[in-house]
Amino acid sequence: MNRRLAAVLVLVAAGATGARLAAPALAHHARSSRSLSCGVERWTIKTLQDRPSLLREQSTTVARLTSIPRPAYVPRTRRLPFERHLYSVIASATFIREESDQDLHVVLRSGSRSMIAEAANAPFCTAHATAYRKLQMRKARRFVRRYCARARVVGVAFYDYYHGQTGVAPNAVELHPILGYSCLKGGTPPPPPPSGGKCAASYPTVCIPPPPPDLDCGDIPYRNFRVLWNVADPDPHHFDGDHDGLGCES
Repeated sequence: MNRRLAAVLVLVAAGATGARLAAPALAHHARSSRSLSCGVERWTIKTLQDRPSLLREQSTTVARLTSIPRPAYVPRTRRLPFERHLYSVIASATFIREESDQDLHVVLRSGSRSMIAEAANAPFCTAHATAYRKLQMRKARRFVRRYCARARVVGVAFYDYYHGQTGVAPNAVELHPILGYSCLKGGTPPPPPPSGGKCAASYPTVCIPPPPPDLDCGDIPYRNFRVLWNVADPDPHHFDGDHDGLGCES
């Protein structure tokens, strides 16, 4: 009986030791798996992992930033002098979605101009940034809302490459990453205009009558609105050609 009890105790102790050894390995695997989904292209630059000395914050406008001539060459592994500028802008802000690299993609609009700002997923995708910058990125990301009629956004100037982004500026300049975000006015989209009470159910945030006539994006004033595919007549005007849940993407 004593020998049997001793054997059981040995097995229990071995199991506990194995569990303690396995836990860090599983945690490391989870962190590694998550980090693999972070970005690649100019990633150390757009997430401040190159630890740049940034210039003092300046107030500017979407119109000014989007009118700056794009440099003839944007290096993949080096930060340009312009990309040391820290800017704040006031514009309407629409959070489009979380990207595959875990950034929150935000479109800033002012008049007819638009540009992109992105909130990095710190600290998971910003391992080599300073602790201060990680904290800024993490806190700012918490305040990004799906829609804000008037937002103040603080971020680092960054030149991206063109790859069909929603809301991209003509020169592909962005505020990336976002280091500060505050909604100054309105957290929900403006109410849709009246349309005789007849709105297509597939477009819940705007009021667009169902066909006929069959409308194109050029026939309506809305952009980047939500499209539902789980209704009786999904996307009757075919505004969401890629079926990603957004209509008339700009």
